[in-house]
Amino acid sequence: MAEPSAPAESFTCLIDRARDAVLAVGRVELLFQAYREHAQRWEGKLPDDLALAMMRQALAATALHLAAKAPDEFSAWTLNVKQPPLNVFVTGDNTARRITGRVYTRDVKTVEESRLYFESQRPKRKPYRSVIKVEGWDVLDIFEQFYGRSEQLLSRLFELEDGRFLLVQGLPRVKRAWLAGLAREELPGYLALAHEPVETRTYTFECGCDAQKILQVVRGLFAAKPEELFRGDPRVEVQCPRCGRKWTIDRDEFGAGDARLGFS
Repeated sequence: MAEPSAPAESFTCLIDRARDAVLAVGRVELLFQAYREHAQRWEGKLPDDLALAMMRQALAATALHLAAKAPDEFSAWTLNVKQPPLNVFVTGDNTARRITGRVYTRDVKTVEESRLYFESQRPKRKPYRSVIKVEGWDVLDIFEQFYGRSEQLLSRLFELEDGRFLLVQGLPRVKRAWLAGLAREELPGYLALAHEPVETRTYTFECGCDAQKILQVVRGLFAAKPEELFRGDPRVEVQCPRCGRKWTIDRDEFGAGDARLGFS
């Protein structure tokens, strides 16, 4: 059974040369609806309202982040919330122009504080990783905490009244007091100014997992202990850890080393 075609949303990056700032702006509703349909299909139900609201913001913040970054950047975020215990995972790939994510609410391990784990990669460069303590449940605010504490970039993220999301990120000569004090009611007038467009990128909600990738992951974990995976059964259902999509692995095929996998 094939996946339905993925809807797309466009995010535009602009330069404010007068203020020395980078802007990214776009809508997330189609991506969020695609996430809801995906989670309902493969996990059987949606998470609670708080987790849904956090996922919606996380999808928007990830798209804004990618829209303002290099065209070959890959980024992944895991927000580990202490109370209520949950993980919000979102990842995006500027090369493939894909964003995906998943909420974990079962058997979530937490530490003494909520944390945001971040990783980014670009070809021929070392991966960048960061872990910071965060506060609250507003993911836009949590991304602001990340930029300030880990990237040393004064950044503001907003949801506008018309449903668009906005990132305003200071460059070296930005007036920090202006950016720190930028209020939501000022944003329509600020966006109406003649900012210089850089690029518009279109993102779909897609994972990119396939039969070969899932087989490689599962074999890497269980190649030396297949019984822990199959437990006497001729086949087993597994989920993609990134998006929750379900796959069925046949024991004979697993042992033979080919990639003939089917959907559950």
